[in-house]
Amino acid sequence: MKKRVVRDGRVFVTSSASNTANACVGVSVEVTGVGVLDTKNPGGDVLEFSRGAFASFLRTASSAGRAPTR
Repeated sequence: MKKRVVRDGRVFVTSSASNTANACVGVSVEVTGVGVLDTKNPGGDVLEFSRGAFASFLRTASSAGRAPTR
């Protein structure tokens, strides 16, 4: 089940694959960029990324472990 964390007017949403140990991150996609926080410490720092940098991260993470394509 997705969990929502509201902080400073932003809504951070966790993955639906999160486990019950709350060991996940929350992601907030805004016009100006993407914020990521640790749901175990929602009052802690928020890592800020440009939308392009975060999209590149997701592409790389989703292809990890796959054979390279030519």
